[in-house]
Amino acid sequence: MRHTVLLLVFALAACPSGSRETLDVGGDDGAGGPGAGSIPQQCFADTDCATAAATCCECPAFAVSVNDPAQRACDGVSCPGQGACPDNVRAACDLGECVLACVELECTETCAAGYTIDPTGCLSCACAAPEPGGCMRDSDCVQTRADCCGCDQGGADTAVLAASLGGFEADLGCPASPACPSVNVCEPGATPQCVQGACELAVGGLPIGACGRPDLPACPGGGRCLLNTTDQANQHGVGVCGPP
Repeated sequence: MRHTVLLLVFALAACPSGSRETLDVGGDDGAGGPGAGSIPQQCFADTDCATAAATCCECPAFAVSVNDPAQRACDGVSCPGQGACPDNVRAACDLGECVLACVELECTETCAAGYTIDPTGCLSCACAAPEPGGCMRDSDCVQTRADCCGCDQGGADTAVLAASLGGFEADLGCPASPACPSVNVCEPGATPQCVQGACELAVGGLPIGACGRPDLPACPGGGRCLLNTTDQANQHGVGVCGPP
């Protein structure tokens, strides 16, 4: 019997730590049963989720379970200006989590600065207000350093109107030989782009088939201009041509 006990102790001591962790899987963790520390699944289907906001009368900003107490508290609440929010988002179930998803929209009006990008990152058919005195096309913008080092010397770069480049660099007030890390941290593929009247440094330009601005070609063959189809198009406030 003594030899049997010694052999058992030796065998347990020889087990690698990973083997012992595997044995613990599914056991009682002392906090309410197995897996109590994991994030509970919110949904199985889109219908398990609902759009929500910080208050009952704000436009949707995120999504929650339909059984969320805060969401249910808004049932029957009448809001002034109800229906003023753009119908461009919906609640969706993504891998067990309720998320806000963009709704595909067809827009017939063209907008000089593209369509409005709301705080959710989704587009609506409303025209965006161009920035006063801003850019009209990518060629109006140039890349320049955002600080005294610039991204090629460990700092950061930005994009500004070519016409205002001299004044922008003068406002930085940089010394002739700034102390910089001398490490190139520039983002590969980033180029100066005009996005809704403002110069931005971004990776990736307009998607193929971009539509919705007067400077973009009309959709061929009577195709429709569809919003919220790709993240790349949304970042520029434009749609993408779809089938008739």
